Amino acid sequence: MVGALFLVLWSAPSCSTRAHLQIHQSDGLSVVLRELPAGYPSLAPFHYARVIEPNDTFAILEPLHYDVGSQLPFSREERHRVFTRHQAEVLAPALAKALNLALPHEVAAFIVSDAQKPPRGTKGLAFVHGHELHLIIEELRTSFSQREQTSDQQQKPRWELLPGGTQRHYVHHSGGTSTIPNWIITPLQ
Repeated sequence: MVGALFLVLWSAPSCSTRAHLQIHQSDGLSVVLRELPAGYPSLAPFHYARVIEPNDTFAILEPLHYDVGSQLPFSREERHRVFTRHQAEVLAPALAKALNLALPHEVAAFIVSDAQKPPRGTKGLAFVHGHELHLIIEELRTSFSQREQTSDQQQKPRWELLPGGTQRHYVHHSGGTSTIPNWIITPLQ
């Protein structure tokens, strides 16, 4: 009986999921595989039967834009790129590699920045579900960071990813009434 209990306790760590698997680490880029953080709806298992090419990933990342919502009524929203061209070029191959290596319960977490401005990075998560790439942007390298620092910290500008072409926002409720503005879904060809 004691031997069986010892065997169960000894084998328990091997049944757990791997911690964070580092795919790429450099001054301007970090990509790791990890579980989807708490607070997001679980869609696991994540899986895609086809190899994801870096060119496909680049084609999704490079044209992605976001709007900065204004605090003032009737004012125009500003449109900005989520990734600089350099960031998209650096991130695409590492993200494609991570997505291809991911276990069914893992997402690719990334932080990417330009070499000249490393503290101003874009942070996010990506995973494949069915035949779609899900991209969640958690933090942006923003051109409005100066306004954030000078204004009241409680009134940070709102921003929303702009779906393009066949992209759409993730909808949290089945009725289609609650979109998550920092979560974009792109069909994979």
